[in-house]
Formats: sequence, structure tokens, C-alpha cells
Amino acid sequence: MLLSHIVLIVILAGVRIPSLALADTSPIFPANKLTIAEGAGFLAFLNPNGGTELLRQPRVIAGASPWIHCSVSVNNVQYSLDSDQVHRIGDKTTVERYDTERCGVRVKNLQKALEASWTLYGTDQTGQDKTGILEVTVTSIKFIDELNVTVSGSASTATVNCPDKDGSRYCRIIDADQVVSESCTKTVDLTQQISHFWCHTMFWGAMTERITKINLIVQEDDRDVKATVVETEDHIVLSCQYRSTVSLCRALSETDNRQYMLLDGHLSGRYSAYNTKISTGLCSLEIKKPLAPADVGVWRIYQQLNPTDYTGCVFDVKSKRLAKTRQLIRTRGPAAKSNRLELTATDIEIFHDPRSSSATVTELTCAVPYEMDYCYLSGPTAGDYAPQRFDRLKSLGLCRFVVTNITSGVWACGINDLDGAEDHLTYYNVSVYQQPGRTVTEQLTASSGDREQRLLCRTILDLPIDICRFVDPSGEVHGVSNQIKPSTDARYRYYGKGLREGECGLEIVELQDKDFGRWKCAFKVRGREYEISMDIVEEAMSVGAIIGISIAATIGLGIIGIFAYRKLNRRYTGPTYTVSSSMANVSTASHQS
Repeated sequence: MLLSHIVLIVILAGVRIPSLALADTSPIFPANKLTIAEGAGFLAFLNPNGGTELLRQPRVIAGASPWIHCSVSVNNVQYSLDSDQVHRIGDKTTVERYDTERCGVRVKNLQKALEASWTLYGTDQTGQDKTGILEVTVTSIKFIDELNVTVSGSASTATVNCPDKDGSRYCRIIDADQVVSESCTKTVDLTQQISHFWCHTMFWGAMTERITKINLIVQEDDRDVKATVVETEDHIVLSCQYRSTVSLCRALSETDNRQYMLLDGHLSGRYSAYNTKISTGLCSLEIKKPLAPADVGVWRIYQQLNPTDYTGCVFDVKSKRLAKTRQLIRTRGPAAKSNRLELTATDIEIFHDPRSSSATVTELTCAVPYEMDYCYLSGPTAGDYAPQRFDRLKSLGLCRFVVTNITSGVWACGINDLDGAEDHLTYYNVSVYQQPGRTVTEQLTASSGDREQRLLCRTILDLPIDICRFVDPSGEVHGVSNQIKPSTDARYRYYGKGLREGECGLEIVELQDKDFGRWKCAFKVRGREYEISMDIVEEAMSVGAIIGISIAATIGLGIIGIFAYRKLNRRYTGPTYTVSSSMANVSTASHQS
């Protein structure tokens, strides 16, 4: 035994270990990270050339090896690779040099205990030290394995993932119909309760595929929830019980849009979640009495599954409560129905550019303070639309629709609860615009010389405006923006809340005669340009002036009428003769026939 230790010391003493601080880092063939199946083997060597020059040897002196020294270190133990000596690590693993031309290692029967960083050290003929670090991961393989994967019954698709897919060298998935997918991941449609897949995986060093049978099981819908309410002398507790565990719950008050995260033991002022048990799928909100005005109204406790998908419970908290009932949920029946929240109409503006080939998608949501049994949407011409995600949203009192290329007119959302009485309708007045803006000032009436006269158009839905211009009656274009400060002598300047707020406005410092006529508000939205017409009309005379002119005209017409009347009714008396001055002593006479 002593002799063997001495031999080992002598061998190690002959190994020159380069300084990591002075050595150049070298790439390793086949990679710097390998995942190896337990019991398999692998090979690796320093590859200073790297890249595509994978097998090119370093330039060497004729007749000599390119490497003066070579060794490998694992678990803080150094093994020389300068000779054909085979080193044994443990009972099964052996390590030997790659060959006489490369500084590398051949490892056989690798065990899990040797999962570590393997470091190769080499010194070339020039005396330059090289080092490379190989991260080795060891995976235990059962060549026939079985894995059960459970997915929700409400899902339409599922993803099949091979085990250890990130560390594998190659994967393929085969389904029950022998359809092969050359990938470690496959998305499948859920068409039956149980589906079977076989995943074939290869790892570095393994010559045999690892086969894992994956049983994809569709469980009963776990989105079903149950709402309960408990009232004590001091508190009201709203609880939403899920069929399975949840990751996070939220409580939302629609009265003032407050939102609370419901975590085990959470306390915030008058609200607590002490009874919340994420592990059992229970989400509870405790509200301390007496109720504040903001506590009254609709509360929703929900779990957000993703940014657009959530489910939960709805509660209608009343200000006056009956102590004997000890419950918060509405009493079912005709009397309760007569006190339900009256649903009001909603105006909706939609922009659909006829020049665009893409469809316009509109989302309509009906909300009520009770759990629904069914809902539907009716349009002015088409039939009924089916709701989206209704199985998850109905317990929240929400009904959501997605309509493609919605049309103008009155739309109605019909809702009914579990009692099944008459439907309650929510109406929507939908207006579809073919351009994303409209005039605020359709016509401006003013006089020449008036100051600070304003024209304004704005976008619907508050769409931001990229460029704002006005075209005057002569065709001249005036570009304006709230970001540009006009000069002191400028006649035109921007007016409005700002282009980002969707307002394109023009202020005329002082009206001139050339400003009267048809103007155009031209703006650019979402990369397209649009025009809206508006007029500046010269103001008519004042009412007093108009009355005065009318009176004067009436008097004038009266005088003319009198003279005309007298002239038409005067008798004819024959000609009149005038006596000249030389006959002044003779009387003037007339002859009447």
C-alpha cells in the first residue's frame, strides 16, 4: 500500500500544472457543456483552432507531438494524460488520454458522483499554456420510463415535453398513430381523455435512446368555483373556492377600482386575507364592520391565469343587511329580480379604414353582479354571437364577445342567471367611422378683423396624431404642432390639447378676407393621412341693422306706391300753356275740351 502511494506521488509530481492566470482559454471539442447518461462515456480535447477547423492540429515541429504536457483535473484531483496510462476513478469510471496528437481525454462508464467541472491543461511546443473547462452533467436514465401529465379540461391544447429536454442532444416524439415529430416539444390538440406519446431522447456519450412514455390525462374542469359568504358581528368574509390549488388571488372593488392581493396572512387596514389558503384553492377577503361607503357594491375575487384569461366569483355587497340571513348573496326569486342593477346603454365608437385589408376586431363585455347561466349578443342584422371563455367568466358575472368587422347600429347583450326568468338586456349604440376623426368646429361664423378664431378636429378613441396640417381656401398648407413655438408675427398657430391627445386645431390670430371659405383639417394617424372639411363663414349684419333696413325699405316702398297711385288716378286736363314774360299782363288760361 505504501508503495502504491509513492508511485502515485511520483506520477503526480511529474505533471506540470499550468497557472490558470497565465494560461490561454481554449475551446473544447465537442462542446464546453455536456449532459452525459450515467454509465455512458464521452471524449473531449482542447481545440485551439475552434470553429469549423474542428480537427485541424496545431502547427508542430516535424517529428514531434504538438503537446509537451497534458492533464485533466476533476474534483480537485489531477490525472496525467502524457502517456497511455489508464486512471481509475472509483470502482467503475476510467480516464485515459485521447491520443498522441491531441490534448484530450477518453472517459468510460461515467458515474453520477463525477458530475463536475472537468479542466483540461495543455502546454504546446512553444511553451504556451492552454486550458479549457468542461461542464459535465450526469443524468440517470431508465431506458423505459413512464410519466403522467395532467392538463385542465378547459384547455383545448397541451404541450408534450420530453424529460431533460434542455440537456439532451436529440429528441423525437412519436404518438399512438406512429406520427414522428423531430423535436423535444410538441403541441397537441386535446380530443380525448387520455393520449399516449413516446419520447426518444439521446444524450452525449449514450449509444442507446432513452424512451419515456408520456400519458397525457385530461382532468375534469378545474375552473369551477363556488362563492360563499359568512357574516359575523365584526366582519363580512367573501370566499371563492377553486377546485384546485391557485397561485395568486386578487379582490377587486368595482365601486372605486381598488384591488388587493390575497396572500396567506395578508392584512391591509380594514381588509385581511387570513383565511386564504392557496394550497387548497381557497381565496377569502375579510372586511371589517361597519362597512364604509366604498365597501358597498360589486366585488370580484379572481385568479388571473394569463393576461387575458381569468376566473373567479362575484359578490354584491349591500349597505343594509338582514342579520338573520347571515349571507351576502342575493336572495333568488321575483322580488330579488326587481331590485337588480338596471343596465344602461353604452356608446361605442369604432374606426374601420376601408383602405385597409385587415379586419377590425371589437370586444364587448357585459357585467352583472351575479353569476350567469347564459348570455348572448345580437346585432342589427346578424344572428346571435357565442361568448368567449364563458365557462370561466360566468361565475364572475362577466360575458365577453369578440366581433369581427362590427357594423353600426344597436347591439344587445342578453343575460340570464341560474333562476332562468326573463332575459336582461344591455344595449350598445355602435358607430363605425371610415376615418379616425371628426370635426369639433364644423362651421365658424365670424367677421373680418376678428381675433383668435379657432378651428378644431379630433380623433375618435383619442388616437394620437402624427402630423397636423390645415389647408386654407386658396390651397395653401399650414402645418401646426403643439411642439413648435410659432414666431411672433405668425398668423396661424396650433390650438388644442396636443397631438398625443388626438386634437388637431388651428388658431387664426386675426381673420382676413382670404380666410373665408372651405378649410380642410388634414392629419396623419397610424401611418395614413385623412382630411375633414370645415367652413369659415362671414358673419351677417346685426339684427338691429337688418330691422332698420327693413323699416326704411318699407317706408320707401310706401312713398313710391302713393306717388304711383296718384299718378295713375289723376284726370287728363289737356295741355298747359305757359305765358312768356312779354305777355305778363295777360292771364294764363287753359282749354278744356
